[in-house]
Amino acid sequence: MTNIPLIDFEKFDNGEEKERRRISEEVNMAASQVGFMYAKNLGIDQNILQNAFKSSKNFFKQSLSEKSKLSYVQNMNHGYQGVGEQRLDSQFAPDLKEAFTMRDVPLREKFMDLWPSNEFRTIAARAFGECLRGSNIVMEAFAIALDLPINYFRERHKGENVALRYLHYPISGKNLSANQLGAGAHTDFGTITLLFQDDVGGLQIQNRSGQWLDAVHIQGTVIVNTADLIATWTNDRYCSSPHRVRAITGGRERYSIAFFVDPDTDVPVSAFDSCISVDQPAKYPATTAGAYVAQRIAESNELSG
Repeated sequence: MTNIPLIDFEKFDNGEEKERRRISEEVNMAASQVGFMYAKNLGIDQNILQNAFKSSKNFFKQSLSEKSKLSYVQNMNHGYQGVGEQRLDSQFAPDLKEAFTMRDVPLREKFMDLWPSNEFRTIAARAFGECLRGSNIVMEAFAIALDLPINYFRERHKGENVALRYLHYPISGKNLSANQLGAGAHTDFGTITLLFQDDVGGLQIQNRSGQWLDAVHIQGTVIVNTADLIATWTNDRYCSSPHRVRAITGGRERYSIAFFVDPDTDVPVSAFDSCISVDQPAKYPATTAGAYVAQRIAESNELSG
């Protein structure tokens, strides 16, 4: 498969069982062969999403000194990272992007010093809730395809380790070296990621043949990718595909919003029964979601040095 499939979830929630299974099989095929899909009709409120983009742009327009007052705190996975502070691919120069990462968004009212303003936090909390609801729909389709209880993933992704990230890719000029990217090639750590992007472009994914594909903006859809832990859970039946963002060298700046859906800390992770057999034994040792994701986050930030 060379293209990123587009899957319409309109009939998943309220459709007949036959429709739910059909959509689940499409999701299963995308996760197995590409690791990415465009999802349509997940029911995410577009007004809430637009407000999140506006809030993101207003934050990144501030001076560096102002943004740096909310610098990233690694053990909370929360805060601001400036251009060049992260290197997602150790073979490339630091990433030409800035980000504001938020975790446990609805629960942090008592930590107001972590936020630019109460309005910013409120808008982010609404986006967080909408994205988690949409994510659960996708993961229900996984559960059907993997012969798991329908609420298997919902019960293990309560939001403890879920993160919302606002991203800004400024125009970096045209005289960049070949090893400079907006975001270096990487895979995500958890179960799935939802990505909302504008129409500037730049996102690319690598398919199983090693070919880089442009993940163009499609109005009314969200990009969903399967990440490392769901690949481990499925014994590599589902793939966690590398992706990157080209440097923005002209035209308009790029903005996107990523929603990283990682399981709760104590959730055990070992291969599902439906994904192992005598011919396909479990490839990975059992672990917990918290230990795995914490290690990956630390490794990612160590590359920035």
